[in-house]
Formats: sequence, structure tokens, C-alpha cells
Amino acid sequence: MVYIVLLVLLASSCMPSAGPALPEVSHRQQKLFHASFGEVWRATHGAIKDTRLHVAGDDEAEGTIRLSMRRKASNWPGNLERELMRIADIDKARRGGLQRLSEYLLDYTVAVARLDEQQTRLEVSTQITAVDRSEVLMIAPGIAQVIPRTFEVPSKGILERDLVAQIAERLFLSEEMLYSLGVLGRE
Repeated sequence: MVYIVLLVLLASSCMPSAGPALPEVSHRQQKLFHASFGEVWRATHGAIKDTRLHVAGDDEAEGTIRLSMRRKASNWPGNLERELMRIADIDKARRGGLQRLSEYLLDYTVAVARLDEQQTRLEVSTQITAVDRSEVLMIAPGIAQVIPRTFEVPSKGILERDLVAQIAERLFLSEEMLYSLGVLGRE
């Protein structure tokens, strides 16, 4: 009987786990446009081309675009932490154990949803991950292994607002210019 209990405990400990949970979206920005899905989709791609974001996935049928960007300390010595503090609440990561910021990763999800022929909703959400590579494990004399630790950092909403504003600017630039010139609105 004891062997059966031990066998059950051993077997249950070898079962695969569900794995780590996906990080929660730290901030969302939404905007409703009086424009067609196609117009918003094209304006979104145009605005993305003006940024340093990399397109990781693009599905027009689903209406989603996944974007990413990585900032490393070697590329931005001294400015990396200041930039992250501007866009995110780094204090939460510090309380969680972040010692030295080595890099941070930005993951955006842009969702464009058709509500009707001339109504489209745009939603931009981000996940910010700080990476600390200050922990080193000495394997043997002269051999060290760097252990990266990651920390989810809540966004302050700056990046999301900026991207939504760039998309809106792209979408309405020509229409607003025609109104200001007085071409539209005349009979």
C-alpha cells in the first residue's frame, strides 16, 4: 500500500505543469474612429513604419498586429533606466528584485475592430519586460553563467497614447488639412 502511495506521488510530481502564465497587459488605449476598417488599417501600418517597432505578426483577417522592440544597455549607456522610468513604473520591478537594468522589451498588440461600415475601434496595449543580467552563477573556476531575470513592469500609458495619436494623425491628416483650407464643408 505504501508503495502504491509513493508511486502515485512520484507519478503526479512528474506530470507537466501548466507553465508560466502569460504576463498581463499593463496598459490599454482605445479610440473610436468614424472611418472604415481599411482606412484605419492603412493608417496603422503607415504610423508603424514611422517608428522603430518591428512587426512580429500581422493578421488583417483577425485585425491584429503584434509589434516588438528591444532596448539594451550597451546601445544606450546611462539612458536606458531613465527612458524606462519615463514610460513605466520601474519601482514595482525594484520591489520585486530588479537590481541592474540590462535591457527592456516592449511588446505591443494593436487591435483594429470593424464595428460597422464607418465605425472602427482601435486598441493599443503593451507589455513591458525589464531584464536584469547581474546575477552570475560560478559553474567552475573560470567558468561563469549569467542568469537573466525578467520582471513585468507596468506601463504609464505614454507609449500607447503616442501610437494611437500617430495613427489618428495619419488617418485624419488629409481630411483636417482640407477642412482647414476650406475645401471641405463648402457647397
